[in-house]
Amino acid sequence: MDIKTQASLIFDKHFEQWLSDPSRMENGYQYESTYAAMMSNVEQEVLQLSVGRVPKSKN
Repeated sequence: MDIKTQASLIFDKHFEQWLSDPSRMENGYQYESTYAAMMSNVEQEVLQLSVGRVPKSKN
């Protein structure tokens, strides 16, 4: 599976979780902050995916 497909699956997973969370609709602040948190998680996972495994040794 290529990186683009994997990134799309990551986004789909997080977006579906965000959509199913009823607390996101309590008010505008909650909506925006939960969306920002969801996108931050997506960004982290996609960045890690694009970098690949990071070696434990600095050498």
